[in-house]
Amino acid sequence: MKRALAWVLLLGAAWAGPCAERPYTLETEEGLLGGENLSYDGEVLVLEGRACLEREGLYLEAPLLRYREGKGLEGTGLKGEAAGWRLEAKRLEGRALKGVRLERGRLRAEVEEVSLEDPLVGKGVWLASPAYRVRAKEARFTQGEVWLRGFLATPCPCGEEVRLGMEEARFDPMTGELLGEASLGLWGLELPIGEARANANRRPELGNPLVLSGSEGGGFTLGLQDFPLPKPGEEIGRWERAFTLLGTGLASSQAALRLGYREGGLRLEGQLGYAAGIRAQVEDAFFAFTPAPPDADTPRLEARYAPTLRLEGLTVSPFLRYAETGRSRGPTLGLEGSYRANLEEGPFSLTLSPTLLAALYPGTPYPPYLSLGGSLEGNFREGDLHLRLRFSGRLEPLSRTPPFTYEKRAEFQTLSLKAGYGPFALAYTLENPLGNRLDLLEGEYRDGALGTFRLAYVRGSYGEVRLGYALPLPNRACCQAFWAALEGGVGEGGLSRYGLTLRYYDGCFAYEARAQNVLKGQYGEATGLGFSFGLSLR
Repeated sequence: MKRALAWVLLLGAAWAGPCAERPYTLETEEGLLGGENLSYDGEVLVLEGRACLEREGLYLEAPLLRYREGKGLEGTGLKGEAAGWRLEAKRLEGRALKGVRLERGRLRAEVEEVSLEDPLVGKGVWLASPAYRVRAKEARFTQGEVWLRGFLATPCPCGEEVRLGMEEARFDPMTGELLGEASLGLWGLELPIGEARANANRRPELGNPLVLSGSEGGGFTLGLQDFPLPKPGEEIGRWERAFTLLGTGLASSQAALRLGYREGGLRLEGQLGYAAGIRAQVEDAFFAFTPAPPDADTPRLEARYAPTLRLEGLTVSPFLRYAETGRSRGPTLGLEGSYRANLEEGPFSLTLSPTLLAALYPGTPYPPYLSLGGSLEGNFREGDLHLRLRFSGRLEPLSRTPPFTYEKRAEFQTLSLKAGYGPFALAYTLENPLGNRLDLLEGEYRDGALGTFRLAYVRGSYGEVRLGYALPLPNRACCQAFWAALEGGVGEGGLSRYGLTLRYYDGCFAYEARAQNVLKGQYGEATGLGFSFGLSLR
């Protein structure tokens, strides 16, 4: 301890941090100690009054720190910064912090023990981010990144049915990026995917590739759609490469098998059976060949080039196209564009979105085609009060029957008004007042404990009253839950429609089954029983 006494110096000239400004400072192997009061308890040096420990990349402060030469430090209730992370620790024992909590931006971590090595080493790490729950056996903290060993991350609120494992991962706290040799776990399976990236701030886009749905008129659809084929270095859930194997119109006269592959800007698709043919797209160029088109509007041959240009709110897509159908053939030179402008002032907001499509048919007798449309929406939101007024529509001033359906943009008009206050909402919608007019008046009540109630009156091809009820959505922290929604309609002559949606939530997924039977539709609405099954990540 005599040697320690010799080290008690004013070291403000050698250290530029806040610890150097304390009245008493001591240079140790762990770093610079400081405090406003200094005393001795036998062989133990006691620093009190904003006691601190400082070195490059580390600053800790505690009410009291005890130091014994050769034995290290003792303290409780420590706070400070370590390698860019805000830090809180229950206690300091020797060269290790116990019960540590770390924060950086939206990241929160709990560590059983952090060793005061250089760099800092943590053991027993649990990290919570906006997208994942992460655990790791060991972490090495530096100013710019964290190296994690024995790493496992899951986007599931409970359980680990979907998980990402890496023996060693490099983590950038600033961007949230994770990089390492990975395996993807699905239920009890482990699928090695090589070098992969993930982002702790972004939920993985793990869509359900399994498709199962059907209707009375269209048969069944069953198979895999956009099943991912990961490439080394890609971000989990943002895979560019995928394939499709899908049966459509099964058990009907329109049965077909669809085969597809995509990678980046490349899209290839072939279809056998009904409407057999091939389709290919490379960036902005598209080609299709259907030897026996199913109708007069489906092209037997089509070639198209349509680049898209974007500048702030403006989107422009010129296109050059050649097509042969059962009723038309020839080239098309066209332009499609849209613009979006937003204005906000206090509780008011206004959005204007005009659209245009123009097409010429050089070397053919077909007249030019023009479609003009857009929408205008105004909103007012103040506390619990919300008002919205929206109008959208489209006109075809030159002709309603272009030679090809590719550029056809049918006329429509829609006016909607909605007012909401707290859990109550009332909305009115008017569709196509110049044609098949449909009026919809709907009231809604939402309650966090009771659910959502809807009552609507529809006047289209006939008068119809619709009822709907949905249970409250379960809290994401709830590991197992059921959810259901009912809908029904009564019109002229009795029951017009009914439907049921059931959803089961486990720790990671939401499994959904939906069925609806439309007994009497509005205007051209399809009737009959339809169903679908779905699976999504919670």
